[in-house]
Amino acid sequence: MTTVFRAVGAACALAVSAAAAGHHSTAEFDYSKTVLLEGTIKEVQWTNPHSYVQVMVPQKDGSVAQWGIEIGAPAINVAMGWRKNSVKQGDKVKLDVAPARSGATYGTLRHLTFPDGRTLDGVAARVKAGPSGSIAG
Repeated sequence: MTTVFRAVGAACALAVSAAAAGHHSTAEFDYSKTVLLEGTIKEVQWTNPHSYVQVMVPQKDGSVAQWGIEIGAPAINVAMGWRKNSVKQGDKVKLDVAPARSGATYGTLRHLTFPDGRTLDGVAARVKAGPSGSIAG
């Protein structure tokens, strides 16, 4: 019986460590900077631990860049007024994001605005930046 308990305990420890390894820090974003985007929603990924919107953003040279914007965990999003279908493929939106430090077309959402003026906030709307652009503590 002790062997069974050890095996179950080991499996639980592995599951917890795998989940922790899958979560990333917020250090990848520069909260002292703002990027304003305007585009069309390509896809909404309502997933744990973070949800995302993929946005197609027209560029000045005529090309289109795809931006991945983190919007927060579903439970937090719901508490902030989001629903799974708040944003849909084809929606035209404006976004205020804290960009990736790497310069990649990736960021975390502060505010999403629809053409009619409705807005949805992302978790980054609640973040205050410290001197290095990291979250002020």
